[in-house]
Amino acid sequence: MPSLSESSFPAISPAMARERFLIQDESWTSRFKPNFNQFIISSLEYGRPVIKLPLPPSRTSNHALFLVTAGQLTATVGQHSYTLAAQDVLMVPAMQIFSLIDIPENARGFMCFFSNELVLNSASDVDFDFLKLTSQPRIPLSIQQTGFITNILDRLTIDYYENGADKTDLIRPYLAALLIEINRVYVSKAPAKIDAGDRLVQRFMDLLTESVREKRLVSQYADQLNVSPNHLNKVVKAHTGQSPSVWIDERIVLETKVLLFQSNLTVAQIALEMGFDDQSSFGKLFRKYTHLSPTDFRKMIALDQL
Repeated sequence: MPSLSESSFPAISPAMARERFLIQDESWTSRFKPNFNQFIISSLEYGRPVIKLPLPPSRTSNHALFLVTAGQLTATVGQHSYTLAAQDVLMVPAMQIFSLIDIPENARGFMCFFSNELVLNSASDVDFDFLKLTSQPRIPLSIQQTGFITNILDRLTIDYYENGADKTDLIRPYLAALLIEINRVYVSKAPAKIDAGDRLVQRFMDLLTESVREKRLVSQYADQLNVSPNHLNKVVKAHTGQSPSVWIDERIVLETKVLLFQSNLTVAQIALEMGFDDQSSFGKLFRKYTHLSPTDFRKMIALDQL
């Protein structure tokens, strides 16, 4: 029987993603160079034909970057859906839940996955806020910024397909330049002034991401944030259009989807991990948001990945 511990929730590594999410074709060997778990890059047009879209919600062990230079790309990050257009970057921090929904045939750009170890070895003296779990993942670029970042990604692609990811003497400096360019844009777009309501909502979202398995009640979050439940309800609803209880429920369902796909835990065990003593109420909540039972969702995902 699987143990109920943090080890029950492994992140998807690039090697695991290759086996679960991709169609094996004649280009299989050339796509995956030595040490691709550390770094892998591809153009959207080269990667798209072998991806089993849409992908189920998953938690990856590496950071992910998507740049769209033409067409569109649709993805979810956490509880939000994003449609990227030309001159958009999507940054998905390691351990964040995300899913690729659609990459149309006319989409152009890049996708890149890289380890946190490689980030630290490339630019250890820079604090990249966009690689934090609660960052804003979509980053719009100017034409000039898109050109700079595209040039770096072009160079990284050439180096990866020529040398793989074992030889990081070129990957590290180019990756550092890439992240610093993105950081400049990200910092420049940060609001100059954040009011108390914005700060409270951000703190609630941060706490929700970290604590949803232990805290399911609005009052528990309000206590930790040192505000009343009524005040938290009022502020979150005013700023997001959605009550804290709905945000909590949706995050529980999202975490459950990941566990149904990435773990071997039974539905009863997943219910316990998500803080439910009663499997019936757990199933009722899941069906409310997905119109499927947890068992049926697991079967559907298994069929989709065949």
